[in-house]
Amino acid sequence: MQARARSAWIARAAIGLAIGLVAASAALAAKPPRVHALVGARIVVAPGKVIESGTVVLRDGLIAAVGAGVQAPPDARIWDAKGLTIYPGLIEPYSARPWPAPKEPDKAPQDGLPNAALHSERDMTLYAADEGAAKKLREAGFTTALVAPKDGILRGRSVVLELGDGNVADNLLREGFAQHASIHPVARRREGGGYPESLMGAVALFRQTMLDAGWYGKAQAAYARNPAQERPPVEPGLEALAGVAAGKDLIVFETEDVLDTLRVAELVREFKLHAAVVGNGEEYKRLEDVKRTGLPHILPLAFPKPPKIDGAGDPTTDLEDLRYWDAAPDNPHRLLATGLEVAFTSYRLDEPKKLYDSLAKAIGRGLTADQALAALTTTPARLLGLSSRLGTIEVGKIADLAVVEGDLFVDKPKIREVWVDGNRYEIKESKPAEVSAAGTWQLTVKTGDGQEIPVTIEISGKTGALSGTVAAMDKTVPLASAEVSGNKLEVSFDGTAFGEAGTIEMSLEISGDNAHGAGTSPGGGFTVSGSRTGKPNLEVAS
Repeated sequence: MQARARSAWIARAAIGLAIGLVAASAALAAKPPRVHALVGARIVVAPGKVIESGTVVLRDGLIAAVGAGVQAPPDARIWDAKGLTIYPGLIEPYSARPWPAPKEPDKAPQDGLPNAALHSERDMTLYAADEGAAKKLREAGFTTALVAPKDGILRGRSVVLELGDGNVADNLLREGFAQHASIHPVARRREGGGYPESLMGAVALFRQTMLDAGWYGKAQAAYARNPAQERPPVEPGLEALAGVAAGKDLIVFETEDVLDTLRVAELVREFKLHAAVVGNGEEYKRLEDVKRTGLPHILPLAFPKPPKIDGAGDPTTDLEDLRYWDAAPDNPHRLLATGLEVAFTSYRLDEPKKLYDSLAKAIGRGLTADQALAALTTTPARLLGLSSRLGTIEVGKIADLAVVEGDLFVDKPKIREVWVDGNRYEIKESKPAEVSAAGTWQLTVKTGDGQEIPVTIEISGKTGALSGTVAAMDKTVPLASAEVSGNKLEVSFDGTAFGEAGTIEMSLEISGDNAHGAGTSPGGGFTVSGSRTGKPNLEVAS
């Protein structure tokens, strides 16, 4: 916590105690400005545009200045970024999540459309926040993501979020962004079956529903023009598709193979839809046909694993599998060469950071680093309608950054930190746990101006599944995260209750029952030390 006339924590305590000085000065009660300057870094402003040594200034969640001759403002916290490279925060253009199961299935509201595969009225806004998923994406350099509902033929609407702490309201960029769909019968079988289970049935159901949605939109428009006639009934499922049927709202089709893409293109032409597809990696098989679709592609980079071959002429190895394994790393640059709009996604990978292994293979086959960066920044920003706010490091845009040692596009990049909305998230290397952190820790935080603040942290559970609380200044809040890496305990929590406009993080090195370390908050850095006063008898998980 940065040295100030009053530290943010002390200011919060003063408010709580109604100290006269604070009551007399509203300025002391205000949240501290979030001003940071990353100095001396190599800055990749946009694909193909690099500043070899410069400064990026962030103010209140936006990029305030960037350039080689930029001076850090006097109120900024200075971050030495010499030897580091700053990239625009990466944008995940597609992630999918199952719709949450109702706690009481018998009392759950029924979907409006007459088939269990049709959920067009669903909206992911209320269910999109997932701190675990956000953290994994941040570890791979992502700062923004689209979250879509996963199941069904017509699935519902997606939401676009920043990947910061907090709930959807704290991070929302675009609500009800697009409708999502799939016509592949595999997607239906994943749900547990039921009509339609065939491709013909799935396509027929989609077509009939779009015809119904077109009629519904016309009926509602006719009634609006002449309310004297009988009012048509409101159908939420068709209401959610009215904009799609009119060619105004975007619909994104998830595909399973290249034939899926071509079938989707026929439906798009038939109904004059505004559409994009989540690709499948098989585009190279029918590249000219795919090019003629003109459809923007959100391309997963989940390349197949090498087929198992017992020996020459192994009859158990399918020749088509071998071809797919060999051709998959060529597919990204070949698809880009068609001139189609292509964004990359970590969707279908076990972990988002495995994206870089695939990118390294694709770069070895002709993809350039600038193409890769564009497919993860400027192109998804354009597809999401957010080019004016995201995708490059320019003044006025959201302060989303990825800070890397060396280059980003290697198989195992060293991502040091990401900045989301101007808030810093350190990416820590995870090591096997060497200590148990469970227990009660009585700690003292020392701020930059010499103030000392008693803090109590309660940790419970086994290493690998820890939870707990932090208490200070008569306030107690839950820990957002608690992890052990080697002999260090890393915790984070929402600083709002303590007067901080964002996340507070602490890193404690544990030696027996003693601990010392440091932390960061939006207001600045601090040191922390203390000891464990209560220690449950819990073993360190292997």
